[in-house]
Amino acid sequence: MKKIGIIIIICILVCIAGGSFLAIHLIRNDEVSETMIVKEPLNHEGIENFTSVNLDLVSMDVKVEKSSENAISYRLQDAKKQKLEYSVQNGVLTVKETISDKHFLGHDDNEVIIYTTNDSLVVNGNLVAGDVEIENVTLKDSRVTSVSGDISIENSNLNNSTFVTTSGDIEFDGQLTGDNVLETTSGDLSVENIHNASVTASSVSGDIEIGEEELTGSVTRVLGTNSATLTLNTTSGDIEIN
Repeated sequence: MKKIGIIIIICILVCIAGGSFLAIHLIRNDEVSETMIVKEPLNHEGIENFTSVNLDLVSMDVKVEKSSENAISYRLQDAKKQKLEYSVQNGVLTVKETISDKHFLGHDDNEVIIYTTNDSLVVNGNLVAGDVEIENVTLKDSRVTSVSGDISIENSNLNNSTFVTTSGDIEFDGQLTGDNVLETTSGDLSVENIHNASVTASSVSGDIEIGEEELTGSVTRVLGTNSATLTLNTTSGDIEIN
């Protein structure tokens, strides 16, 4: 009986050791497969001067920034299933992404970067699953919407512009002219360095911070001079104004 018990214990130990080895092997294989995913290089092309941008993107992040050249750079991780078309006509840059496979899920590395020599642009567009980033540009009479993505506007000015995302955060750091709206359904809103606007902030189930004040519901505050308006709306998220 002792021999049978010893044999059973040995079998159990062997099974445990074998299972551990298999688990480690699978984890290492998974790590190797992840490291084997290599980023495609950015395609870069100079383009004509433009003063307006129209975006129609499905899975790509987009960045617009001031530069010494008018150009576009982009990366497609799966060129067999997706395509990016762009052209400049009458000063309008149109950027459109098309997907040939309805089951295509996209990649985190899909992106398009738009470089402009102009200080201000009109930007309009719709994104399905992608982030928006704006740097060092004044946006006037613009409207950009994203279903699932964050929006970041840094060191830029808004002039009668609206940015909306359904599921994502919005960050803004800059100055305001005219009437402007930042809105998200499920996400947080953060704005900084606002000194010249009447700000109305509304959150259904989140907190509102304006400097040292902690508030809820809907509030309006005049920050500096009342020369512009900013409306901040979120359904389930916090609002922070510094």
